[in-house]
Amino acid sequence: MRITTLLWTVLPIACSLTAAGCGTDTAPEPNPVPVVPTALVRSYTANQGLVMGWGEHGWPLRDEQASMDPVINEARKFYDTLQSPSAELQAVDYPDPFTGAAPAPKKTAPLTLAAWKKTFGIPDRNPGESLDAYRARTNAVVYYNKNELGLGRELGCAQFDDGKDASGNQLTGVACFVTNYGTMFRDTYNSMRIAAEGMHAKNTVCISYRPSLGPGYEVQFYTYNGDGDRREWAQLDTLGPRPLPMVCMNCHGGSYDSEKHLAKYARFLPLDPNVVLFPDIPGVTRADQEERIRYNNELSTHSPLTPAQKELVSELYQGKVAVPGTVSQNAWFPAKWKDTQAHRDLFDQVVKPNCETCHLAMQTGPTGNTLAIYNVFADPALLMDAGLDSFVCGTFDMPNSQATRLNFWEPKPDPVMVNGSPYSSPAQVLLTAMGINSDQCQKLDSLSNCNRGLDPDSLCGNAYSGQACNRVTGQCFPAMGPSAQKDPTQPNGICKTDGSRNCPYPETCQPRPAGDPIPKGLEGYDGVCMQ
Repeated sequence: MRITTLLWTVLPIACSLTAAGCGTDTAPEPNPVPVVPTALVRSYTANQGLVMGWGEHGWPLRDEQASMDPVINEARKFYDTLQSPSAELQAVDYPDPFTGAAPAPKKTAPLTLAAWKKTFGIPDRNPGESLDAYRARTNAVVYYNKNELGLGRELGCAQFDDGKDASGNQLTGVACFVTNYGTMFRDTYNSMRIAAEGMHAKNTVCISYRPSLGPGYEVQFYTYNGDGDRREWAQLDTLGPRPLPMVCMNCHGGSYDSEKHLAKYARFLPLDPNVVLFPDIPGVTRADQEERIRYNNELSTHSPLTPAQKELVSELYQGKVAVPGTVSQNAWFPAKWKDTQAHRDLFDQVVKPNCETCHLAMQTGPTGNTLAIYNVFADPALLMDAGLDSFVCGTFDMPNSQATRLNFWEPKPDPVMVNGSPYSSPAQVLLTAMGINSDQCQKLDSLSNCNRGLDPDSLCGNAYSGQACNRVTGQCFPAMGPSAQKDPTQPNGICKTDGSRNCPYPETCQPRPAGDPIPKGLEGYDGVCMQ
């Protein structure tokens, strides 16, 4: 049955994981959220997409050649090949990845975030200038990325001179940075608060459009840690660090050219303000930041967006993204999703927040696509014939991001309304649209319990995640998300004081307060994560 003739049935609203009587340690309810030990593996599949060889804080080793993951060296080749537009000599702290020669000044990409911002035209903060005034002057946008990473963010963009072409014409590039805020992923309240305050940055990921690099190679990536030092990796979920630039291409599209040591056919991602959250704080509400959002989205159109991304920007601003003062629409729809209320609701409530940002970027060249599956959301009639069901309820590879997968499957406190009918989760809506009952997802029950395999805790996060698998409920603990808002002075993770399961830096494992019993199913977790 095609979606165009689908009868939208009413599905029962599942018990919320935080509701009384759900997930108790005496008679746990089935958890409909699959706990899958992989995420963000589309562009790098070795070791489940992770960098191996951990050192302090669970970060990858960078200076022990025998124990260091070879992907670290590849990231250094990438940076050295990328260089910077000014190509200044910089003193690096690692051996030459091409020859193994001792560290020495060389041409490479900027080694610090401050140097990167200077290189690509991001203005400095003036002496005595408040953070709010600086953000307003530079069009920096503050928001919470609920559907991709579950972190607070600050986004800023600028244009810069990128040399001249063969005919002597000036080339202009675009660069953007996104500073991520949050100790725990999907910790909505605290991540949004510290993003608004501009305190305790987790890391910063950057992107540049440099036409001087040639067709297909114009868009490249950089990452810096919370202290602003360049790194060869970034951690964007509880499972562990992932290598640059591959981790970025999971959502920005493209592939890695290991011969040229550059990303190829990657894309900028225009910001749809309808799929993120904004602080309820004067100066950084959505209304306060509309012009900043438009400014940054307009700059993204100077890069090689895909046709589908161009449609997003055009619909979002009704063709007027280049006109200062234009306010974004509260909803937008691709042409083939506008015909019925059912299609509009399905796109707005399910496809757009859980799929579109990344899928729109996956076109590899002027006419090609990485995989046919990335065209599936261009037309509702394609849903039935694209084999999407095998990814959604077979292997559970999609959604590819950990945070998105949880948002997609979790029962919602308020039902997802599509064509007047309530559904328990976005997953239930999409499966119904494809004519599939969740009972047909044969592995759902077994994969919705983390208490399996030799290391159940690793399914919830690595040894520095502050997460664990409750052996009784079969659910990851603590359960983070919108319902987990709490006093930021309270613990937001668990650990073992013997050091075998630790906390995400800069939090530390501290003894569980006296009188605070260890929850049943988490025996041995005698510590809590505190800043």
